[in-house]
Amino acid sequence: MARVTDPELGTTGDRVAAWLTRRLSSMLTVYLTVGLSVVWMVLGARGVLGFDPYPYPVLLFVGNVVQLLLIFVILVGQRTLSAAGERRSQQTYDDAQAILGECHRLQEHIDAQARMLNRAADPHDRLDPCDTAPIMIAPPQAVAPAESTRSRRIAAVLVQALGSTAAVVVTAVVVLGWMGLALVGVLPDPYPFPFLLFCSSLAQLVLMFVIMVGQDVLGEAQDRRVVETANHTAVVLQQCRHLRQHLVAQDELIMSLVAALPDDGAGAPAPRAHDDAGVSPRR
Repeated sequence: MARVTDPELGTTGDRVAAWLTRRLSSMLTVYLTVGLSVVWMVLGARGVLGFDPYPYPVLLFVGNVVQLLLIFVILVGQRTLSAAGERRSQQTYDDAQAILGECHRLQEHIDAQARMLNRAADPHDRLDPCDTAPIMIAPPQAVAPAESTRSRRIAAVLVQALGSTAAVVVTAVVVLGWMGLALVGVLPDPYPFPFLLFCSSLAQLVLMFVIMVGQDVLGEAQDRRVVETANHTAVVLQQCRHLRQHLVAQDELIMSLVAALPDDGAGAPAPRAHDDAGVSPRR
């Protein structure tokens, strides 16, 4: 069964973006990229194989297209991780509420035991009721992007709009369609598609700053979730300590009641007899 905190609970595109984010976000990817680029430049030089001499137009074109697509994948990954954080916050809230519910039921049980013990205790030794009001915690709020300025509002809209699988698909279709139309002569942008590379580089330059704003927004969201989780934990801990105080008071009263009983010389009390329906008594 999938966990509620799993980011793979969204659409197929979200699962693909999460898979790519996990596989590509490693230093191994960096090493492979650098190594492949160096090998390509060495083998593609005019004095070696010469299939892509300086300034390496094929390498630049492939790298530019891959970078453009990965930018949108990163945006989708940011949105997916943010949604996973919201689900994790909701799960923490639900768990804390369930724990508090159990604490309230335990409180009622302690109160019932205290009333029974008070019937045998002296008036000055009687226990106070465990009558604290039920402690509730505030439900987690969806962390909206910071919108303090017009620029941040624009960036938030861009992060939300571009962080989707549709943006990745549209970008791939536009790039492939542009290349196909240019190869057949419909568009005046022959190989290695200099105008496409120019537009792609410009888009990457702008989107890199959008990604930085998105990281800032996600950082604020994570900070708020950390604070909410800490508050929930503090509330649960407070309730547990309160119940423990009443249990300790009950223990002291029980010990005083036992100490006041007359000693019949038998030592420990006799064990309670159990009547088992399926076992006949021995003769």
